[in-house]
Amino acid sequence: MKRSSRLTRGDEIKCVRRKGISFAHHAVVLGFLPNQLQLNENRVAITAGRSVGGAVQRNLAKRRLRSAYRYYETNLQQGYDLVLIARKPILEADYQSLLDGLKTLFDQAGLMKE
Repeated sequence: MKRSSRLTRGDEIKCVRRKGISFAHHAVVLGFLPNQLQLNENRVAITAGRSVGGAVQRNLAKRRLRSAYRYYETNLQQGYDLVLIARKPILEADYQSLLDGLKTLFDQAGLMKE
């Protein structure tokens, strides 16, 4: 994931959460909103709140989510701002169920390419 394709500012993330559409899985929440970029690329923010655990657990959750996102990155439609929020069960979920859950969220959102 390139640095230029990250959502880093808090106001941008809040905008996606407020104005966008979100779908939930037991381990992940996906929020998305079409962006107004001319480059036609996705920008992503991956977060984990304190409810996930301490700093070590939050970083583990974000690493797992980043890896799962990279798995589907090339199969997604472009032109969206995405926010992936980790939930506590992500720490106990095996990697395949995390991939399946993320694919389900992307399918529900209509973001997967045909």
